[in-house]
Amino acid sequence: MSKKKPPVPQRPGYGLAQPTAPVAGQRPTATSPVRSQPARSQPLPSSARPATPAESDLPLPYTPTAWWPLVALGAIGLLLYVNTFGHQYALDDIAAIGQNLFVKQGLKGINDLMRTEFWHFSNISLGYYRPLSLITFALEQEYFGDKHPEYSHMINAVLYGLTGVSIGALLQKWLPGKVVVAFLVGLVFITHPVHTEIVANIKGRDELLSFLFISLMLLTYWKQLESNTKFWYEGRKTDWALGGLLTVFNVVGGWVIGSSLLVNSFGPTVGGIIGVLVMGALSTTWVGLSCAALYFAFLSKESSLVSLALIPAMQYWFGKRNVFRSLVSLWPLLIITALFFYQKKQMIGTLGGNPPTDWANYPYAILNTKTSTMFKFFLYYLRLLVFPHPLVYDYSYNVIPTGGTGDVMTWLGFVALVGMVILSWIGFRRRSLWGFGLFWFFVTMMPGLGFIASRGGILAERFLYASVMGFAFVLVWAVQALAERMGWSKEATGKLTDQETETPATGTSLLTPKPVLARVMNYAPLALVIGITTGLYSFKTVTRNPDWENNFVLFNSALPYAGTSCQVQRHVANEWIEKGLKERALIDTANTRMARYRTKPDSVKKYQAMLPEYNKEAGKYARWALDHLQESCRIYPNFGESYFSMAYVFQRITPNVDSAKYYYKQTIRAASSYAPAYNNLGVIYQNEGKYPLASYYYNKSMEVNPAYQDGKNNFAALKKATGLDVRFLPDSVITKN
Repeated sequence: MSKKKPPVPQRPGYGLAQPTAPVAGQRPTATSPVRSQPARSQPLPSSARPATPAESDLPLPYTPTAWWPLVALGAIGLLLYVNTFGHQYALDDIAAIGQNLFVKQGLKGINDLMRTEFWHFSNISLGYYRPLSLITFALEQEYFGDKHPEYSHMINAVLYGLTGVSIGALLQKWLPGKVVVAFLVGLVFITHPVHTEIVANIKGRDELLSFLFISLMLLTYWKQLESNTKFWYEGRKTDWALGGLLTVFNVVGGWVIGSSLLVNSFGPTVGGIIGVLVMGALSTTWVGLSCAALYFAFLSKESSLVSLALIPAMQYWFGKRNVFRSLVSLWPLLIITALFFYQKKQMIGTLGGNPPTDWANYPYAILNTKTSTMFKFFLYYLRLLVFPHPLVYDYSYNVIPTGGTGDVMTWLGFVALVGMVILSWIGFRRRSLWGFGLFWFFVTMMPGLGFIASRGGILAERFLYASVMGFAFVLVWAVQALAERMGWSKEATGKLTDQETETPATGTSLLTPKPVLARVMNYAPLALVIGITTGLYSFKTVTRNPDWENNFVLFNSALPYAGTSCQVQRHVANEWIEKGLKERALIDTANTRMARYRTKPDSVKKYQAMLPEYNKEAGKYARWALDHLQESCRIYPNFGESYFSMAYVFQRITPNVDSAKYYYKQTIRAASSYAPAYNNLGVIYQNEGKYPLASYYYNKSMEVNPAYQDGKNNFAALKKATGLDVRFLPDSVITKN
């Protein structure tokens, strides 16, 4: 007779009541009671408040991990984004990769990336210190070059698949014996269409890496809770793969970080060795690996700070530990947090930055409606979670009108927020699954809600990335609770038990289904509803991905849904300007060749025949661009960047010097610190032979932005040719010209 295997440990206190999976090769046996007991006519629903479980001692019972959910979630996450592999750079990819000189340097730029702000080359100081994603971009530039964005898209999809693997393992730890439920929660997360902005946009890698390391932090910390050894390599051999891979990554990361941060004190080699020793020592225990994962999450995105609240939460909900002990256990992670923010302050000189006062991206700060608009945004975020359509890459002014005391949506958002806070407290007291989902949602939504509450910023789909997990918990619980209430779940109606009913004569089951089939039938309603939902989510994801192919496709995809955005209108106009510039380049080439072949009438005639079509196309694109720019300025009359684009059209595509001057000066009036406007005015005056004015405007471009390279180059060339260095001109001279 084979020895019975111990059942998978169960931890009471969850909202879902699922049967324990049978042990392979072992048939359940019935136990005869001493006294016959009447059958319960109506079992307690899973949503009923459970008794408060007793405090758990450490280590927690070990929960084995089934491999198929990990493979399935990883594969689904990867396959959903296969149709992005041929995409180009789009949106912030260009600024984060193409315009970042340190990224362009490849390996040589890593030291500088560890010491500079994320948007260092974009003339803004938002206080973002996120070197890890930039380092990955630098590695891609080193080994693939800047002409192959497809590799970057592939890497994003792989990272998303790895996230599916990580959360698949984590959810099984939290829901022991409920593999199907854990898988369905992960499936909702991995298929949700709101993630397209993160995965299909290369720059979204900061979010990808941040959440991946947060999930690894939670997983390794949980392994510490169920470990009875000091070092992870002394424990189960099944954990060696995870511990070993993370240790190798940490050691390599330690070399890069140490050689970059300690280069001035010890040199790159000694600094790298110190980094390796520190990270290697940290990687010997599960809690050390958890600390390292948190540190890398911080290097990906500082908003990972909110994940600290998830450590005590998972201990309380799923480990049955009390709140005090759970909070006390945070001390190693708090040390890592303090060290990271000290590092950030030392590297970039600020913790908060100096965000601009900008109507397009920070309108609610100017309107002084940050709090009321936050309530309104909360409602929009809930809608995107439940019904993610339409999806838009930009919600800048004025896609969502400002909130206020007279706005119905603001009050609905306020009621929804307060109501969900109350429900979260109830769920906390009951240790329910839906309570944990609400708690997760609020914790991970704090950066998004804080962006509007503190800075007056706009709504963005990327802020929902981690929050989808909380929604997944609530959705799976709600569907199962509904199935039990409606009698669709046999377990809830008393038709399914963990044991078979045997006939005395044959000892076999005749009327009741076999255990495996019974469990399939029990999960059928839940799996069906979640399957349909995630199928629709997957369809939306796959059909949304093509919108991120490039800027032209992306910007035009937003017009039907965000036509009231001044930024979207300007972005679309700039794409038409790019097409107009290509036609203008053809015109210039034709004129150059006509001058070169003027002695060959046939060649001149050929190029002359091309010019009307080129001019027609250039004029068409210029008109379309100006139409969108005028609409942008109608939405936001002081949008300096739209005036700048108008001026550029008249300077480069349909030459009209007076109009170009006028709109560049309008740009300066609306955005006095916009350096390119001063520089381009200088170019116009230099072409007119008005060198003092040209020198003056080149100087102004450097004054408002000392790092503006075009202004520096033009000023240096003009000074070398004329000796002029004009820093002041009378207003009469400036206004006259």
